[in-house]
Amino acid sequence: MILVTGGTGTVGREMLPVLEQLMRGEPVHLLRRPTADLCQPGLGLSEETRRELQRQVRVIVHCAAEIRFNLPLDEVRQTNLEGTRRMLEFARGCPRLDRFAHVSTLYIAGRREGWVREQRLAHSEGYFNTYTQSKHEAEALVLAETKLPVSIHRLSSVLGGGGHVEQVLRLIPFSSEIPILPGKPEVPVDLVSAEWTGRALALLIARHFTPGAIRHICAGPELAPTFGELMDVAFAGGGRRPRLVSASKFEWALKAVSERSTGWRAMMGLATFLPHLSVAQPFDPGATGELLASAGLRPVHGRELMTAALSAMV
Repeated sequence: MILVTGGTGTVGREMLPVLEQLMRGEPVHLLRRPTADLCQPGLGLSEETRRELQRQVRVIVHCAAEIRFNLPLDEVRQTNLEGTRRMLEFARGCPRLDRFAHVSTLYIAGRREGWVREQRLAHSEGYFNTYTQSKHEAEALVLAETKLPVSIHRLSSVLGGGGHVEQVLRLIPFSSEIPILPGKPEVPVDLVSAEWTGRALALLIARHFTPGAIRHICAGPELAPTFGELMDVAFAGGGRRPRLVSASKFEWALKAVSERSTGWRAMMGLATFLPHLSVAQPFDPGATGELLASAGLRPVHGRELMTAALSAMV
Protein backbone atom coordinates (compact mmCIF):
# COMPACT_ATOMS: atom_id res chain seq x y z
CA MET A 1 0.00 0.00 0.00
CA ILE A 2 1.01 3.59 -0.71
CA LEU A 3 0.20 6.13 2.01
CA VAL A 4 0.06 9.74 0.82
CA THR A 5 -0.34 12.93 2.83
CA GLY A 6 -1.22 16.12 0.98
CA GLY A 7 -2.48 14.14 -2.01
CA THR A 8 -5.23 16.65 -2.77
CA GLY A 9 -2.82 19.57 -3.18
CA THR A 10 -1.58 21.05 -6.46
CA VAL A 11 1.31 18.62 -6.92
CA GLY A 12 -0.36 15.67 -5.20
CA ARG A 13 -3.28 15.69 -7.65
CA GLU A 14 -0.86 15.48 -10.57
CA MET A 15 1.38 12.88 -8.94
CA LEU A 16 -1.19 10.36 -7.74
CA PRO A 17 -2.55 8.92 -11.01
CA VAL A 18 0.98 8.60 -12.43
CA LEU A 19 2.27 6.97 -9.25
CA GLU A 20 -0.61 4.47 -9.23
CA GLN A 21 0.11 3.58 -12.85
CA LEU A 22 3.84 3.17 -12.27
CA MET A 23 3.27 1.12 -9.11
CA ARG A 24 1.00 -1.18 -11.12
CA GLY A 25 -2.21 -0.53 -9.29
CA GLU A 26 -0.85 -0.86 -5.75
CA PRO A 27 -3.62 0.50 -3.49
CA VAL A 28 -3.32 4.09 -2.32
CA HIS A 29 -4.55 5.44 1.00
CA LEU A 30 -4.88 9.21 1.28
CA LEU A 31 -4.75 10.85 4.67
CA ARG A 32 -7.57 13.31 4.05
CA ARG A 33 -7.77 14.54 7.61
CA PRO A 34 -6.86 18.18 8.38
CA THR A 35 -3.13 18.82 8.37
CA ALA A 36 -3.43 19.76 12.06
CA ASP A 37 -4.01 16.06 12.80
CA LEU A 38 -0.54 15.23 11.54
CA CYS A 39 0.94 16.46 14.80
CA GLN A 40 -1.45 14.42 16.93
CA PRO A 41 -0.42 11.03 18.40
CA GLY A 42 -1.19 8.35 15.85
CA LEU A 43 -1.86 11.07 13.24
CA GLY A 44 -5.30 11.56 14.74
CA LEU A 45 -6.32 8.04 13.64
CA SER A 46 -7.99 5.41 15.77
CA GLU A 47 -5.66 2.80 17.21
CA GLU A 48 -7.22 0.09 15.04
CA THR A 49 -6.94 2.11 11.83
CA ARG A 50 -3.37 3.13 12.56
CA ARG A 51 -2.21 -0.44 13.21
CA GLU A 52 -3.97 -1.77 10.12
CA LEU A 53 -2.31 0.88 7.95
CA GLN A 54 1.09 0.15 9.45
CA ARG A 55 0.74 -3.53 8.62
CA GLN A 56 0.04 -2.75 4.95
CA VAL A 57 2.04 0.36 4.07
CA ARG A 58 5.09 -0.14 1.88
CA VAL A 59 5.52 3.41 0.54
CA ILE A 60 4.95 6.75 2.29
CA VAL A 61 4.84 10.03 0.35
CA HIS A 62 4.72 12.96 2.74
CA CYS A 63 3.49 16.00 0.78
CA ALA A 64 1.26 17.65 3.39
CA ALA A 65 2.44 21.02 4.66
CA GLU A 66 1.24 24.35 5.94
CA ILE A 67 2.09 26.60 2.99
CA ARG A 68 0.95 29.97 4.30
CA PHE A 69 4.08 32.09 4.48
CA ASN A 70 3.00 34.68 7.03
CA LEU A 71 2.08 32.54 10.05
CA PRO A 72 3.95 32.70 13.37
CA LEU A 73 6.84 30.24 13.44
CA ASP A 74 5.44 28.19 16.33
CA GLU A 75 2.16 27.75 14.46
CA VAL A 76 3.65 26.65 11.14
CA ARG A 77 6.07 24.32 12.93
CA GLN A 78 3.12 22.36 14.30
CA THR A 79 2.36 20.97 10.85
CA ASN A 80 5.65 21.19 8.96
CA LEU A 81 8.03 20.06 11.69
CA GLU A 82 5.96 18.20 14.27
CA GLY A 83 3.75 16.69 11.56
CA THR A 84 6.86 15.31 9.87
CA ARG A 85 8.09 13.98 13.22
CA ARG A 86 4.78 12.12 13.66
CA MET A 87 4.98 10.69 10.14
CA LEU A 88 8.45 9.33 10.90
CA GLU A 89 7.17 7.81 14.15
CA PHE A 90 4.33 6.18 12.22
CA ALA A 91 6.77 4.89 9.58
CA ARG A 92 8.91 3.15 12.21
CA GLY A 93 5.94 0.92 12.94
CA CYS A 94 5.56 -0.21 9.30
CA PRO A 95 7.37 -3.57 8.91
CA ARG A 96 6.97 -3.60 5.10
CA LEU A 97 8.14 -0.04 4.49
CA ASP A 98 10.80 0.28 1.78
CA ARG A 99 10.58 4.00 0.97
CA PHE A 100 9.67 7.25 2.70
CA ALA A 101 9.63 10.19 0.29
CA HIS A 102 9.60 13.58 1.99
CA VAL A 103 8.59 16.51 -0.20
CA SER A 104 10.54 19.67 0.60
CA THR A 105 11.27 22.97 -1.14
CA LEU A 106 14.36 24.44 -2.74
CA TYR A 107 13.67 27.69 -0.90
CA ILE A 108 15.04 26.26 2.35
CA ALA A 109 18.17 28.11 1.15
CA GLY A 110 16.59 31.20 2.70
CA ARG A 111 18.85 34.27 2.51
CA ARG A 112 21.92 32.22 1.62
CA GLU A 113 23.70 33.23 -1.61
CA GLY A 114 25.11 30.76 -4.14
CA TRP A 115 24.22 27.51 -5.83
CA VAL A 116 21.71 25.19 -4.21
CA ARG A 117 22.86 21.66 -4.97
CA GLU A 118 21.60 18.13 -4.30
CA GLN A 119 23.21 17.83 -0.91
CA ARG A 120 22.56 18.64 2.73
CA LEU A 121 22.12 22.37 3.10
CA ALA A 122 23.23 24.12 6.27
CA HIS A 123 23.40 27.87 6.61
CA SER A 124 23.08 30.63 9.20
CA GLU A 125 21.91 33.46 6.93
CA GLY A 126 18.29 33.28 8.06
CA TYR A 127 15.02 32.98 6.14
CA PHE A 128 12.54 35.24 4.40
CA ASN A 129 9.50 33.59 5.96
CA THR A 130 8.45 31.03 8.55
CA TYR A 131 7.38 28.49 5.93
CA THR A 132 10.89 28.00 4.53
CA GLN A 133 12.44 27.90 8.01
CA SER A 134 10.02 25.20 9.17
CA LYS A 135 10.57 23.17 5.99
CA HIS A 136 14.35 23.36 6.46
CA GLU A 137 13.96 22.13 10.03
CA ALA A 138 11.71 19.29 8.85
CA GLU A 139 14.22 18.30 6.19
CA ALA A 140 16.99 18.16 8.77
CA LEU A 141 14.80 15.90 10.88
CA VAL A 142 14.28 13.50 7.97
CA LEU A 143 17.95 13.45 7.03
CA ALA A 144 18.90 12.65 10.64
CA GLU A 145 16.78 9.48 10.46
CA THR A 146 18.97 6.37 10.62
CA LYS A 147 16.44 3.52 10.72
CA LEU A 148 14.17 4.33 7.79
CA PRO A 149 14.68 4.39 3.98
CA VAL A 150 14.13 8.14 3.53
CA SER A 151 14.74 10.52 0.65
CA ILE A 152 14.21 14.26 0.11
CA HIS A 153 12.48 15.72 -2.93
CA ARG A 154 12.93 19.50 -3.14
CA LEU A 155 10.45 21.29 -5.39
CA SER A 156 10.89 24.56 -7.23
CA SER A 157 8.19 27.21 -7.81
CA VAL A 158 5.19 25.35 -9.18
CA LEU A 159 2.78 26.98 -11.63
CA GLY A 160 -0.70 25.47 -11.65
CA GLY A 161 -3.71 25.16 -9.40
CA GLY A 162 -3.79 28.81 -8.36
CA GLY A 163 -0.96 28.48 -5.83
CA HIS A 164 1.32 31.17 -4.45
CA VAL A 165 3.28 31.59 -7.71
CA GLU A 166 0.10 32.58 -9.52
CA GLN A 167 -0.73 34.92 -6.66
CA VAL A 168 2.62 36.65 -7.10
CA LEU A 169 2.21 36.95 -10.88
CA ARG A 170 -1.28 38.36 -10.34
CA LEU A 171 0.03 41.00 -7.95
CA ILE A 172 3.07 42.13 -9.92
CA PRO A 173 1.19 44.21 -12.53
CA PHE A 174 -0.50 46.07 -9.66
CA SER A 175 2.90 46.88 -8.20
CA SER A 176 2.96 49.91 -10.53
CA GLU A 177 1.10 51.58 -7.65
CA ILE A 178 4.20 51.29 -5.45
CA PRO A 179 7.71 52.61 -6.19
CA ILE A 180 9.90 49.60 -5.30
CA LEU A 181 10.01 45.82 -5.30
CA PRO A 182 12.55 43.44 -3.74
CA GLY A 183 14.69 41.67 -6.31
CA LYS A 184 17.63 41.77 -8.71
CA PRO A 185 16.98 41.74 -12.48
CA GLU A 186 19.64 39.07 -13.13
CA VAL A 187 18.33 36.53 -10.59
CA PRO A 188 16.85 33.41 -12.27
CA VAL A 189 13.21 32.63 -11.52
CA ASP A 190 12.96 28.84 -11.55
CA LEU A 191 9.46 27.84 -12.68
CA VAL A 192 8.00 24.38 -13.34
CA SER A 193 4.47 23.26 -14.17
CA ALA A 194 2.37 21.29 -11.69
CA GLU A 195 1.86 18.54 -14.27
CA TRP A 196 5.58 18.09 -14.96
CA THR A 197 6.40 18.23 -11.26
CA GLY A 198 3.81 15.59 -10.41
CA ARG A 199 5.03 13.25 -13.14
CA ALA A 200 8.67 13.75 -12.13
CA LEU A 201 7.94 13.11 -8.47
CA ALA A 202 5.97 9.95 -9.26
CA LEU A 203 8.74 8.60 -11.49
CA LEU A 204 11.44 9.24 -8.91
CA ILE A 205 9.47 7.51 -6.15
CA ALA A 206 8.31 4.54 -8.21
CA ARG A 207 11.35 3.78 -10.35
CA HIS A 208 14.37 5.63 -9.00
CA PHE A 209 14.01 5.74 -5.23
CA THR A 210 17.35 5.75 -3.43
CA PRO A 211 17.50 5.89 0.38
CA GLY A 212 19.43 8.92 1.53
CA ALA A 213 19.12 10.72 -1.82
CA ILE A 214 18.31 14.41 -2.19
CA ARG A 215 16.41 15.10 -5.41
CA HIS A 216 15.90 18.47 -7.09
CA ILE A 217 12.75 18.81 -9.17
CA CYS A 218 13.45 22.10 -10.91
CA ALA A 219 14.20 23.65 -14.28
CA GLY A 220 17.71 24.94 -13.58
CA PRO A 221 19.23 28.30 -14.63
CA GLU A 222 19.37 27.44 -18.35
CA LEU A 223 15.59 27.10 -18.46
CA ALA A 224 14.76 29.88 -16.01
CA PRO A 225 13.83 33.43 -17.04
CA THR A 226 15.38 36.22 -15.00
CA PHE A 227 13.36 38.46 -12.73
CA GLY A 228 14.10 41.26 -15.18
CA GLU A 229 12.48 39.26 -17.98
CA LEU A 230 9.47 38.57 -15.79
CA MET A 231 9.10 42.30 -15.19
CA ASP A 232 9.41 42.95 -18.95
CA VAL A 233 6.48 40.63 -19.62
CA ALA A 234 4.42 41.94 -16.70
CA PHE A 235 4.76 45.55 -17.84
CA ALA A 236 4.72 44.97 -21.60
CA GLY A 237 1.35 46.72 -21.74
CA GLY A 238 2.58 49.81 -19.98
CA GLY A 239 2.38 51.12 -16.45
CA ARG A 240 4.96 52.59 -14.11
CA ARG A 241 7.60 49.97 -13.51
CA PRO A 242 8.82 49.75 -9.89
CA ARG A 243 12.50 50.03 -9.08
CA LEU A 244 14.14 46.82 -7.82
CA VAL A 245 15.89 47.06 -4.44
CA SER A 246 17.45 44.74 -1.87
CA ALA A 247 15.27 42.74 0.48
CA SER A 248 16.49 44.73 3.48
CA LYS A 249 15.61 48.07 1.86
CA PHE A 250 12.18 46.77 0.89
CA GLU A 251 11.56 45.48 4.42
CA TRP A 252 12.57 48.87 5.82
CA ALA A 253 10.25 50.69 3.40
CA LEU A 254 7.38 48.36 4.23
CA LYS A 255 7.50 49.39 7.88
CA ALA A 256 7.12 53.03 6.85
CA VAL A 257 4.14 52.52 4.53
CA SER A 258 0.70 53.48 5.81
CA GLU A 259 -2.12 50.96 5.52
CA ARG A 260 -4.17 53.73 3.93
CA SER A 261 -1.66 54.34 1.14
CA THR A 262 -2.24 53.29 -2.46
CA GLY A 263 -0.79 49.87 -3.19
CA TRP A 264 -0.33 48.86 0.46
CA ARG A 265 -2.25 45.60 -0.06
CA ALA A 266 -0.19 44.62 -3.10
CA MET A 267 3.02 45.59 -1.31
CA MET A 268 2.17 43.42 1.69
CA GLY A 269 1.32 40.47 -0.57
CA LEU A 270 4.53 40.75 -2.54
CA ALA A 271 6.56 41.11 0.64
CA THR A 272 5.59 37.54 1.48
CA PHE A 273 6.89 36.00 -1.73
CA LEU A 274 9.39 38.16 -3.60
CA PRO A 275 12.34 38.95 -1.30
CA HIS A 276 14.16 35.72 -2.21
CA LEU A 277 14.51 37.16 -5.72
CA SER A 278 16.99 39.66 -4.30
CA VAL A 279 19.35 36.77 -3.55
CA ALA A 280 21.28 34.95 -6.28
CA GLN A 281 20.80 31.24 -5.57
CA PRO A 282 20.49 29.23 -8.80
CA PHE A 283 19.02 25.74 -8.37
CA ASP A 284 21.12 22.86 -9.68
CA PRO A 285 19.02 20.03 -11.22
CA GLY A 286 22.05 17.80 -10.70
CA ALA A 287 21.90 14.07 -11.36
CA THR A 288 18.12 14.14 -11.01
CA GLY A 289 17.79 16.51 -13.95
CA GLU A 290 19.85 14.16 -16.11
CA LEU A 291 17.81 11.18 -14.95
CA LEU A 292 14.49 12.86 -15.74
CA ALA A 293 15.74 14.05 -19.13
CA SER A 294 16.82 10.50 -20.03
CA ALA A 295 13.26 9.39 -19.23
CA GLY A 296 11.86 12.04 -21.58
CA LEU A 297 10.77 14.39 -18.80
CA ARG A 298 12.29 17.72 -19.77
CA PRO A 299 10.78 20.86 -18.23
CA VAL A 300 9.40 23.62 -20.44
CA HIS A 301 11.35 26.89 -20.39
CA GLY A 302 10.02 29.01 -17.54
CA ARG A 303 9.54 31.95 -19.93
CA GLU A 304 6.79 30.03 -21.71
CA LEU A 305 5.09 29.10 -18.45
CA MET A 306 5.34 32.65 -17.16
CA THR A 307 4.04 34.26 -20.34
CA ALA A 308 1.09 31.85 -20.54
CA ALA A 309 0.22 32.42 -16.88
CA LEU A 310 0.34 36.22 -17.18
CA SER A 311 -1.69 36.14 -20.41
CA ALA A 312 -4.38 34.07 -18.72
CA MET A 313 -4.73 36.75 -16.04
CA VAL A 314 -5.37 39.61 -18.45
